[in-house]
Amino acid sequence: MTPDEDRIAQLYAAFNDRAFDRCVAMMADDVAWPNEVEDGLVEGREAVLVYFSETTAPLLARYDLLSLHTGADGRVSTLTRQTIVSANDGTTWSSTRVAHTFSLRDGWITGMEAQQDWQGQSFPGVDALLARLHAGLNAGDVEAVAACYAPDARFADTLEDGEIHGAEAVRAHFSHLFETVRLQVTVEGYALEPDDRVRARLHIVTRGLGGGLWQDDVLTVWYRLDRGLIAEQDIDDSSRDAGAP
Repeated sequence: MTPDEDRIAQLYAAFNDRAFDRCVAMMADDVAWPNEVEDGLVEGREAVLVYFSETTAPLLARYDLLSLHTGADGRVSTLTRQTIVSANDGTTWSSTRVAHTFSLRDGWITGMEAQQDWQGQSFPGVDALLARLHAGLNAGDVEAVAACYAPDARFADTLEDGEIHGAEAVRAHFSHLFETVRLQVTVEGYALEPDDRVRARLHIVTRGLGGGLWQDDVLTVWYRLDRGLIAEQDIDDSSRDAGAP
């Protein structure tokens, strides 16, 4: 995660905590923020603070950050799950995916654009995460692979019974895996599902250290993301090619 991406992740955390003073402290003096209640823009830190704390008071919005990506123009794009409930009785008003694009200057947030009810099935941050993960798997690079997982990631152990949970367990699992086999993983495609999981179709060739073929299959792997990293994964081998060895 880049410093600007980390700043945006902190912004969401502060907003979810209703710590709006912390939110505006991350913004430039001349910030311009979209007014999604009345349309138009809210300009300046103090105006944004009023907008967050008063204009949106009847609503309690929460943003679960799924993925981040820094574009060639330096702007940070995010994909989130936005849940809005009534501040009066807790009734859920909406739960949708929303894409945000943030502009920053010298680390200060200067503006944000929003795409409500985002329906895309791919996202640049997910593209980049899968590319890093599978490059690391193919290279047998424990640290590169472990860096793709959230600190509290959990998934079933494919080598031994049980569950992998936490950063050290993830690192130990892949270290043991790379001491046992060599992998060649190709992403044949992926899609963001309505429940926000990533469904990836992977062609996986597994060989022993001596080069003998152990497995040549196409599998579906489900990933649940948190702050741009893998929090959970589940391997579904029901999609395995019937003619594969």
